[in-house]
Amino acid sequence: MSEHDTPTSGPDRDEDDLGYEPFALQYDRGSADNPYNTLLERPALRELLGPVRGLRVLEAGCAGGRLSAQLADDGARVLGLDVSPSLVAAARERAGERAEFRVHDLREPLDFLGTGSVDRVVSSLTLHYVADWVPVLTEFRRVLAPGGRVVISTHHPFDDLELSELGDYFAVEQLTDTWKSYGPPPMVVRFYRRPLGDMVAAAHAAGLAVRDLREPRATEEHRAAFGDKKFPAVATRPRFLLLDLTPDPGR
Repeated sequence: MSEHDTPTSGPDRDEDDLGYEPFALQYDRGSADNPYNTLLERPALRELLGPVRGLRVLEAGCAGGRLSAQLADDGARVLGLDVSPSLVAAARERAGERAEFRVHDLREPLDFLGTGSVDRVVSSLTLHYVADWVPVLTEFRRVLAPGGRVVISTHHPFDDLELSELGDYFAVEQLTDTWKSYGPPPMVVRFYRRPLGDMVAAAHAAGLAVRDLREPRATEEHRAAFGDKKFPAVATRPRFLLLDLTPDPGR
């Protein structure tokens, strides 16, 4: 979620600084009832993912395990991964024995998973922390079983453009933002903005094709949650982009 309180950019920053670990539990608490998460991104992601009963689901970037726990309750066999040890510990506490979790950096191979071993890969608001999507999506494609799908959500490139010092929609750049609604204290986060065409190209390079695309928006029933001041913006411009990817039969 991008609040755009203090926009700056830093394309030369080290991408290893991207982790949530310094404020992991603060993020976990704040995302529990943040309307951007609860009313826009999560419902759209769950709808796009569809029924999961009996499926093997990999959640890539599970944070504190809220989605993993819900998917397990819906009958999925879930493995959640996150780079933050604190968030993985929170996920284990939240889900108990209903799901499995492990610390893992998605920029590294999923060498603990066999080829064709999962039915769904779901990644919620994670890939914008990764500079190069192709290796990550290639591993997602490798572990997919026949008929499998990759469902991801990310920041919308149009929304994040106002943070850019370059002002170039077609550029891939690292940005810095300050999120106040998860605090206090405010959270300073770094992530990458890239155009939609770059996302689709990365999927194709990984052997995936776009099955569906969603841009969730606020409706009148959400006005009270966002407040009259913020509502017009979230009702008329996209904050999140969701992609439903399937193996490309031509690759």
